[in-house]
Amino acid sequence: MDNPKDLSPLAKGEIELGKALPFAIYDRQGVLLLAAGQAIATDKQLEELSAKGLYHNPRWAQQGFAVQNKSTMGSVAPSAPQPVRSVHLKALPDDPTETGHVLKMNLPDQLETFSVRLVGALGKEAFVTSHPVKDQQFVFIKEGQVWEFRSFYGLSVYRFKAQVEKILLSPHPMLVMSWPQDGHLEHKPIRTTRRVGCELPATARLSADTADGSPINGVIRNLSTGGVEFEALASVPWSDGTQVLLAFQLQLSGRKYLLELSARVVVVNKTEPNKPQRFGMAFEPMDDADFAPVHAYVFEHLAQKLESPLYSPR
Repeated sequence: MDNPKDLSPLAKGEIELGKALPFAIYDRQGVLLLAAGQAIATDKQLEELSAKGLYHNPRWAQQGFAVQNKSTMGSVAPSAPQPVRSVHLKALPDDPTETGHVLKMNLPDQLETFSVRLVGALGKEAFVTSHPVKDQQFVFIKEGQVWEFRSFYGLSVYRFKAQVEKILLSPHPMLVMSWPQDGHLEHKPIRTTRRVGCELPATARLSADTADGSPINGVIRNLSTGGVEFEALASVPWSDGTQVLLAFQLQLSGRKYLLELSARVVVVNKTEPNKPQRFGMAFEPMDDADFAPVHAYVFEHLAQKLESPLYSPR
């Protein structure tokens, strides 16, 4: 039941027969009559609904959000993601801070993943995430489905499964998921140093002993005392093992530190055509003068992210 105070009356002329509804329809008490995405086929059906009162939530009319839901007049399950109108949606990027606030979810045995934001928890009964988006459409999800989740936190990766308990439309599209059970919660240490997300302008050039030392401008997307993820703004043919000199600036307590560190490419991240390349780089051993500002920068940013992920063992 929706809150009747949030509903506005509908005229019969606002409903087109045979066309999918861009919003849910309720009666005077806020009881759902037809879910978004369903259609009224005949004048007789429209008259029957009108006798109960036709109301809708203007907020969802603006979003044009259509999902599978329960209805007193039956349910029609869409076979593909429904289009979203009048609102621009973007898929959530990977969380550069990697503090457990962004999860990746996928159906079991399927490779396609979607990023969602962790909204909160309902005690130890359930947790809530944003609704996944793909190509400016809400991904089709139905109650009862089991999804696999993955997230980085600190030095570890967490993997677990959870079932969709409820799809919420108000106040925002969200999923209520069952609480991860200890029996299938996996926690695996995968890193030796903590990293933080950032957006630091940087310049990389091949080491002096190579033929081409032309600088490549880019952005450091995450940083640790062990290395960086570097996004190059021009195409470069670097491969695993390529040695570079990476120059960037850190600001701490009002002071600026200009660093030029030797690093080695250890990961070449595949990207879509016409998108910047990203490279995982490991720093060569640093002296104390270089290590200190990098260490201070990382832990200054980590101090702002002290809470544990909701699904971590206590």
